[in-house]
Amino acid sequence: MWGLETMEKIQREAITRSRAEGKLLYKAISDKDGNVFSCPATTKKIKGYKLVNSYFVDNSGFGTDDEPALTPANFLNKVRAGYFYGIISQGQFQVYIGEFKKL
Repeated sequence: MWGLETMEKIQREAITRSRAEGKLLYKAISDKDGNVFSCPATTKKIKGYKLVNSYFVDNSGFGTDDEPALTPANFLNKVRAGYFYGIISQGQFQVYIGEFKKL
C-alpha cells in the first residue's frame, strides 16, 4: 500500500505531465461520456473553473457496487455533458475525479 507522500508525489508528477501536454481538463461531450476516463491529472483550483463535485472512483477494475468507491460504470452514470473532469487525487486503487463548471 502506498504512503501519503508517495501518492502526493505521483499526483504532482502527473499534473506536471498533463500541463506539459497542454491538458487542463476533459470536457464531457455527452452524458455518460466514456472518454472521461482519459481525463488529465489536475488540481482542485483552476482559474476560470469552479469545482462543483468530486467522485471517489475505483480504478483497479475489481471494485463492486457495495464498496465506498464508485465502479467505473456507476461513475459514468454521473458524468454530464458540458462539464469538465480531472483527476484531483489518486491512490493505488482509487481516484478522486473532480467535476468542474466553467465560470
